[in-house]
Amino acid sequence: MFITTARLITICLALATIVPRVCAAENKLTQEETTILTLILKEAYSDGGYTVVNAQTGFSHSQSDNAAEIEKSKNDISQRLQTNGIVVSTLVDQLFRRNQTPVQLLIKSSPKDGYLIDFEGKYDKYFKKNGGGWEKWYKENPNAHGNTTVSLPVYDKKTGLVVVYKGTQSHGLDGAGWIILYRYEQGILKELNRVMLWIS
Repeated sequence: MFITTARLITICLALATIVPRVCAAENKLTQEETTILTLILKEAYSDGGYTVVNAQTGFSHSQSDNAAEIEKSKNDISQRLQTNGIVVSTLVDQLFRRNQTPVQLLIKSSPKDGYLIDFEGKYDKYFKKNGGGWEKWYKENPNAHGNTTVSLPVYDKKTGLVVVYKGTQSHGLDGAGWIILYRYEQGILKELNRVMLWIS
């Protein structure tokens, strides 16, 4: 079938408007996913403190330009994360695809549940030039138990399985990043397995 140049341009323009909408939909949290993310962040500290959560999602393993490296990471994570016969390769693939670009978290801070979202960048300033680093962080915020970064979660309603990236850092050489597998049922989140991606 012959397609004129004008027709081809029209098709390209149509695709250019559709693709961003699809990506935006993938990046938008459903109400159920928002609830799951708050449960993932929920933590009880003995001093009533909290972790500071980056306002933007993060999962650097999904943002490489090397396709072969990404596939290798996916396969490695899938093999190590599966447990008790649960195959997670599809969920891991979705996790990578959904987190190619960082997005703003749209959940509220809840210090009583152990987390505070750093929307205004108050805590980020400690790691900029002359910001004072971790020493000043803890001097000025003794109840702020380090920093947490999370990805957008992937949730399968049929199985109740959830896969998410969660990284924590409480000092220069005290941090780790994990891919975590949960099951979410009747408002309860249960961890099934986790795979470490990095440690400092």
